[in-house]
Amino acid sequence: MQKFDGNIPDIQKLTDQKLTQELIPARFIPKVPPEYEGKNVEYIFDSSDCFNLTYDELVEIVSKARNAGPRMIPVLGTIGE
Repeated sequence: MQKFDGNIPDIQKLTDQKLTQELIPARFIPKVPPEYEGKNVEYIFDSSDCFNLTYDELVEIVSKARNAGPRMIPVLGTIGE
């Protein structure tokens, strides 16, 4: 029996971009065009996208981030001084 070395190479690392996609409130995600209906298609946001968030939506994002687990600590503002 081989000793476990803590390395799990098959697990894909969640990038900041992929996590951000998961945290964006549903109202910002465009509807799937009819020609893509039923296909595995999702809108991918990029740096040209802009959002105006309500306080409730910001709370929703923080809540989702906290549920992501202890690996992620949401910080709004600056740390230190």
